[in-house]
Amino acid sequence: MAIDFEKEGLLEGLDGPAREARLKLLEGLASDGFDLDELKRAAGEGRLAFVAVERVLAGGDDCYTPGEIAERSGLEQEFLEHLWRALGMAVRDPSETAFTQADLEAAERVRALREAGLSEEAIVEIGRVMSRGMFAVASAIRRVFNQTYLRAGDDEQSLALRYAEASRELTPLLGPVLEHILGVQQRSLIRQAAVDTAALASGRLPQGQETAFCFADLVGFTKLGENVDSAALGGVAERLEEIAVEVADPPVRLIKTIGDAAMLESTDTEALLDAALTLVSRADEEGEHFPQIRAGVARGEALERSGDWFGRPVNLASRITDIARPGTVLADAPTKEAAGDDAYRYSFAGKRRIKGLDGEVELHRVRRDEPGDES
Repeated sequence: MAIDFEKEGLLEGLDGPAREARLKLLEGLASDGFDLDELKRAAGEGRLAFVAVERVLAGGDDCYTPGEIAERSGLEQEFLEHLWRALGMAVRDPSETAFTQADLEAAERVRALREAGLSEEAIVEIGRVMSRGMFAVASAIRRVFNQTYLRAGDDEQSLALRYAEASRELTPLLGPVLEHILGVQQRSLIRQAAVDTAALASGRLPQGQETAFCFADLVGFTKLGENVDSAALGGVAERLEEIAVEVADPPVRLIKTIGDAAMLESTDTEALLDAALTLVSRADEEGEHFPQIRAGVARGEALERSGDWFGRPVNLASRITDIARPGTVLADAPTKEAAGDDAYRYSFAGKRRIKGLDGEVELHRVRRDEPGDES
């Protein structure tokens, strides 16, 4: 039986072309199998134009309960719920039909990973890290998608049709792209891997490794935020990330950006110093309306877990950045010793007590050894 959308309140407050577009959209969605409750919920949340896209991304209709996913995949429901939480998914009522065929196939692949020898703890850890990374990817895709396909003067129906069509065309392309990028990152890490005789004998890899870290931040970013709108402030942070990506040539890696700061890492201390100096100079080249960058570099033993790093040199590099002057790079003594003075000049910046760390830290300002520079 046809739904009376006006009686159900789904056309309330609309007239003229907007009302006509909403009615056509509702009729189309209803004919595609969306029930009245779904439509009311979507309309109330202001996402009626996107429900068709949700179905495209979900890979079909909801047709399984959590218990059915567990039974058909051969996985325990308790483990699945643990994994779903790690992935940022809502844990549903056992009787709720809330999972698609794609969800079942994903669970079956998880079972295959477990059968291949991965522990449940390892699978959950991978899922948690992938979810964190994929949220950033999904957020970037959404922003670019909106910039590309949202047009002035759109009505709900035209927007919904355009978004759904674009999603159908682009979604199958994104999976292989993401898979390729994962392969590139894995190959990069494998090239850096080393297994010595001690590791072979013990069956365990070393817990930490000697490496160097750089933190760089935008000077006066907080004050800038008081004088410009959020879009302009976000643009500055995005430009920092773009510059950091450009200077982080292997063996230097960009670990993360956090608002107004970037974190770089490399076992090649000279390469990391070069990246830090380039980052500072690139900010200066952006012009007077772009904040200066200051950077702190420290070297020592640190532990890598799931793409992030922990240890004294990580904390020290961050603290040194707080001390560095705008437009300069400040480094600790192990960094100076590891990088040498063939390509750099150092000026002693004193010994400082660093908050949260024991003892005094010897610091040096670093600049490139330019030809003809005798200072």
